[in-house]
Amino acid sequence: MNYSLITFTGFILCVLSGLVLSQRRCRNPNNKEGLCVQYRNCPFVQHVHKLYQDHIPKRIITQLTLMLMQCPASPNLFCCPIQAPFQRIEMRMEDSRLSHYDQAGLKLLQSVKNCGNKSNPKVSGGRKAKPGEFPWIALLKYDKDPKGEIICGGSLISEWHILTAAHCILNRPQVTAVRLGEHNLDTEKDCQELGGQSVCIPPYEEYGVQEAIVHPDYVHGNIHYDIAIIKLNRQVKPKWHIKPVCLPINEQSQSLSYDQSFFVAGWGKTDKTDAPTTLHRTLITRANLDECRMFYNNTDVNDKHICAKGKDIKHTCKGDSGGPVFFKHPFGNTYRTVQYGVVSLGGNQCGVTKRQPGIFASVIAMLPWITQQLL
Repeated sequence: MNYSLITFTGFILCVLSGLVLSQRRCRNPNNKEGLCVQYRNCPFVQHVHKLYQDHIPKRIITQLTLMLMQCPASPNLFCCPIQAPFQRIEMRMEDSRLSHYDQAGLKLLQSVKNCGNKSNPKVSGGRKAKPGEFPWIALLKYDKDPKGEIICGGSLISEWHILTAAHCILNRPQVTAVRLGEHNLDTEKDCQELGGQSVCIPPYEEYGVQEAIVHPDYVHGNIHYDIAIIKLNRQVKPKWHIKPVCLPINEQSQSLSYDQSFFVAGWGKTDKTDAPTTLHRTLITRANLDECRMFYNNTDVNDKHICAKGKDIKHTCKGDSGGPVFFKHPFGNTYRTVQYGVVSLGGNQCGVTKRQPGIFASVIAMLPWITQQLL
């Protein structure tokens, strides 16, 4: 145990012998059932120490302090969740290990320069994004779209590839093009006021589709393996408003807290309009998979999914499907924007309740398959 944790929390923990202590039940700060145990027997505390060392965030320090306060009869014990809430999304799944990756595909992702760098300092309940704020966002164009509706989005993950959802490809009109660098669908120029001056991003660019690859285990209408890759017909030349997002291909980027926040961005429904023309974004927070199971009638949600929800918002509506779930996170020796999910299911009930969670395909779980499709 690193004693910086003791300094941070302001408590002096006695180092007890290895004897098994009697464990009494308690309620942790998240109102989940727990047991009063030594810190060395609490997976949550051990993982905090391993992950943050001397740099524990204040919000985690507060949570640890509250966990200590839940066992007043035993002041040196933590109220440790029976189901530890602090986990890696990685889950150490067998198919997420590096040895299962296609090494050539992994090398291609590692060679992507300047990924996840913003160019300047739908989504329901969300706010408008700044022009060029998310330069990896893609908009899919379809062969037959008589109503002019936006069906799906995606993300640029290399100079040749777009990551999207399988349900955006199967049983849809043919995807004929991918638009990058778009912001406002109603304007040819996308501008914003900065320092009293109008600053415009370059025009959007459209790329043809060479091939669309759907995960072989995906079944239409099912939430499993809802992921696909589009290979473009020509190479993307990165510009300040068109850049790829990073994927979690190293250990630093695969460590996430149980309540990790993410952005979702797209042209989907908002709480003010059914057809926004400007890219919107919103913040969502990872939730327990059981919340999605309960809301979607015991849908078979598993570790290949991310369940998340937003506070007092409606999100992941039509138009956000296939789009990225992302956040700025440690990446190697720096911080970059990393994509952790693909918008999979908002459901036809999208926006019915403000507490509705969304289901997202986990990029970490799908990385082995992704690396196999990139060459």
